[in-house]
Amino acid sequence: MNPASCPRESSKVCSLPALAARITDGTSIGIGGVFLHRGPFALVRELARQGRRNLEIIKPSPGYDLDLLCRAGAVRKVRAGIVAMEGNFGLAQWYRKAIERKQAALEEHA
Repeated sequence: MNPASCPRESSKVCSLPALAARITDGTSIGIGGVFLHRGPFALVRELARQGRRNLEIIKPSPGYDLDLLCRAGAVRKVRAGIVAMEGNFGLAQWYRKAIERKQAALEEHA
């Protein structure tokens, strides 16, 4: 298998860059995990690295993942219940800045 490709038939295995490439600008994506735990952080970093834009992020309790995507300028809209970095890590500062500066819209589901 070419590591840059994602086969659409027979196999569900593909490279991380190829998977991220399937998430195009303007896509709405639901991300798993809670705050700093069990999220697909390698995929999130790859989306930022590929320069994705205008994403709508849907997640009950995002943290690091959403903060990283906001810092990368990738987020258009957030649908979340609470955004936190837990414990001693403080606020998700890039998320907060994106919302305050109206760079991203928030639909809160608290």
